[in-house]
Amino acid sequence: MNESYVVRSMYDYFKLAGKSAIVTGAGNGIGAGIAETLSSLGVNVVACDIDDEALTNTVRRLNEAGGTVTAVHCDIRSAEDIDRVIQTAQAQYGGVDILVNNAAGCGGGKKLDDMNDAEWDRLIELNLTCVYRFIMRVLPVMRAKQSGKIVNISSGAAITGDWSDPHYAAAKGGVISLGRELAVELAKDHIYINTIAPGLIRTRMVLPWESVEANNILVGRLGEPSDIGATTAFLSSAASDFFTGQVLCPNGGSWMY
Repeated sequence: MNESYVVRSMYDYFKLAGKSAIVTGAGNGIGAGIAETLSSLGVNVVACDIDDEALTNTVRRLNEAGGTVTAVHCDIRSAEDIDRVIQTAQAQYGGVDILVNNAAGCGGGKKLDDMNDAEWDRLIELNLTCVYRFIMRVLPVMRAKQSGKIVNISSGAAITGDWSDPHYAAAKGGVISLGRELAVELAKDHIYINTIAPGLIRTRMVLPWESVEANNILVGRLGEPSDIGATTAFLSSAASDFFTGQVLCPNGGSWMY
């Protein structure tokens, strides 16, 4: 079986080629890995991030590899920025078939006793309210086509808890619950929404603890952004048309859920 046949069969199975996707937080880490995987499968990607330099570098690399990727600055706390991203996808790629809510913020290792209302509100807005806001603003576009795939990136902290940052865990747990509730409401519009709750992935935040943390993973390594990219590609594709309201946990066996 020659390679071109395998590639064509893969494209036909996933039916992603020519689709349009928005990926938030695409400048680095998991978001960049998701944008790269979708782009490699023929998806036209609008990649957005608040870090313009990282976003420009990622988009340049993906386009040099043969992708069709557009960079748009976006602070997901800004409704105007979100609208500009959606308008770019409509103008350049004819709509939005896939939304990946990946952009997020961390709590910095705060314990409960370190918490205050302002810090709680900051992370709840960034990690939960902004996901809701982006979905609400893209829904009219997907409803007009009566189709769409939404993939929200949560965290293992939402399921197992963590040693710090209760506001982060709470927000990411909310992302899971929001996805389940919206899956019920949106199924009639053929809009399917699922959530990924990753284990430890090799990003800038995890690298200082890489050797220690890998000891707790059954497969013996940290995850890579491409592992989350592969899961996202599945949930964005026709191969997952019988999935909605689900939580997938790529974690190397760190926990079983």
